[in-house]
Amino acid sequence: MSAVGRSALALHVAAARRLLRELEEQAETALHSLDVENGDEFLTAIAGRDQILSQLDVVVEAVTHERANGGGAHEDDGETGQLLAEIARAAAAAMESHENLVAKTRRERDRLAGALHQCARPDAVANQYALASKSPPLTLSVTG
Repeated sequence: MSAVGRSALALHVAAARRLLRELEEQAETALHSLDVENGDEFLTAIAGRDQILSQLDVVVEAVTHERANGGGAHEDDGETGQLLAEIARAAAAAMESHENLVAKTRRERDRLAGALHQCARPDAVANQYALASKSPPLTLSVTG
């Protein structure tokens, strides 16, 4: 790959690493919002992740384009390999944070589904109390 191609690739790699770090930060924000039960913050973090992923798609296309114009894998040198390894490491870290977020979100979903199911079931103790405390209807006599 030519020096110009490596320079352009290095810029794209830096952009990809920045976006992947931002993706991890949004995952941490979403995890925190689940811990404090802040739905608005969670949804904002998820929307932010979607936006970052869209930007990352553009950067990945640019990296692919640079590699295709630079001769592809046949002309990769050590520096190009290092740049691509940097992206791979950053992507692996972002993927790990994503998997943590998915797992925590599923646990929270299951917890809320259980609570909702629990609310839908009649409360046996409350029903027994209600039956035991029923007294005959009170009437008011006007004749004495």
